[in-house]
Amino acid sequence: MKGSFVSDNSIVLIGAGSTVFTPGLMTDLAASRTFDGWTVHLVDLNGEAAETMAKVGRRIAAERGADLEFVPHVDRREALPHARFVTTTIAVGAAAGWRADVEVPAKYGIAQTVGDSVGPGGVLRALRHVPELVAIADDVADLAPQAQLINYSNPLTANVRAITAETGLDAVGLCHGTMHTLSKLTADLGYNHGDLSAIFAGLNHLCWLLDLRHGAEDVYPALRKLVEERAGGVDAPSTGEEGVHLAVSADLMRTFGRYPAPGDRHVAEFFAGYLRAADGSPADETDLPWGLQGGRDATMRYIGQKDALWEQLHAQADGKAPLPRTDNQEAERLVGIAEAIVTGKDHVELAVNLPNEGKIPNLPPTAVVEVPAVVGAAGIIGLGVGPLPDGIAAVLSARAQQQEITVRAALTGDRSLALQALVLDPLVNGLTVATSILDDAIEAHGPLLDRFAAAEVPA
Repeated sequence: MKGSFVSDNSIVLIGAGSTVFTPGLMTDLAASRTFDGWTVHLVDLNGEAAETMAKVGRRIAAERGADLEFVPHVDRREALPHARFVTTTIAVGAAAGWRADVEVPAKYGIAQTVGDSVGPGGVLRALRHVPELVAIADDVADLAPQAQLINYSNPLTANVRAITAETGLDAVGLCHGTMHTLSKLTADLGYNHGDLSAIFAGLNHLCWLLDLRHGAEDVYPALRKLVEERAGGVDAPSTGEEGVHLAVSADLMRTFGRYPAPGDRHVAEFFAGYLRAADGSPADETDLPWGLQGGRDATMRYIGQKDALWEQLHAQADGKAPLPRTDNQEAERLVGIAEAIVTGKDHVELAVNLPNEGKIPNLPPTAVVEVPAVVGAAGIIGLGVGPLPDGIAAVLSARAQQQEITVRAALTGDRSLALQALVLDPLVNGLTVATSILDDAIEAHGPLLDRFAAAEVPA
């Protein structure tokens, strides 16, 4: 880590226009006495969005009796000097960009349930996000080199890999998926929240439950039995993500011996077959197999709800609507991590995304893996979990290598690498389809991707 800066008591949120995460973060900070007297800098390219969030934050602080200052910014370099924590929640291309990441591949028979982490949508999103996140990280290294950088922007794995490969920052990625899976498993097995301890490991959005216990008792046999009793198959009814024992997750447990997180709409995109018809042909996007239609519908609804969410936030900023809900688990984790670092009171995080460096010895050492971590005054320390089962390691190694190529493409603007990254995705059927997807995405995203356009042949 370069520099000898002394950190201030400040938190910088870049991408403060995040309609769900930012209100949750401000609410959880206001509930913690650890951050009394701190300043929260809210940075967004849309100045009106940053100002609206600051107004919501001030109202939250006033009603919760918290000593917090909220300051809006458009220029991140104005907000960053000496920050203690920096969080990134950017969305390059916003909701319209996400929609294009789903709809462009659909023209070529490729159904995606989320399209923000893997699949061709995940590749396209990485090509947009990686350069901007590395630019942000360079500014953090310049102005707040001792800050802990915590990224939430997807694709989480590729983004954290790019940041840690290109800068000397302490950077991790956080995702609430494993936490939600553990909560659902706990409830379905008849236990109360917090009764079960678990070890998850893998890559973000395909993270495997390695161990599940109630005290010293191994609960995995009971989980296997319950999954077989409740889970369906290829003709499972569409569930949205209601309930834990979903058809794809059950099928993956039968295949690889471990239960995956965080739900079918994410894990299905890592494999070639679940989002296609039984004969391998493109699936009907209005009637996906394996109960996946509800997951895809939920994604499209979420993309379409952004305007309504902003109307609600404006009303909250003006005092005309109740304050946001207070059960945003993802923001709560960030606050818990920051509390542990500030106070030195160690705690264990269920899953943090950081460079492998041997924590999972049969995955590439440069891969960004999702593993448990101990958090305290020394920072965020990922824990080694040992080798994964060979079949799981094979799936994850191939994906980590594809993401490495994706990161290189994003950093260099190399069209051939971008095409390789698309071809290597299990959902993409060859170079012709990959080329069509890339060219259509360039047209849809304009300046955000135009460096990947094919060179014009001189007349």
